[in-house]
Amino acid sequence: MQPFIMSIETTEGNSHRHGFHLGTDERLARQLIEERFAARVANAMPTVTIALMRDEKLVDVFDGRWYNDYAN
Repeated sequence: MQPFIMSIETTEGNSHRHGFHLGTDERLARQLIEERFAARVANAMPTVTIALMRDEKLVDVFDGRWYNDYAN
């Protein structure tokens, strides 16, 4: 099983993939993304969203809330 990967979309410059994988546990990968988003916002780093990806496919997007949560 492929690991989850973090992709960061910033308000300035290009989107980029983070340099390490988030493991294969989706719950933990989501937690790590939430923590990274909070840290970037707290440090005034320009961040629009952070995407959770696996196998080159988008799983979900976090912008303070998970995109899939908006549907509920």
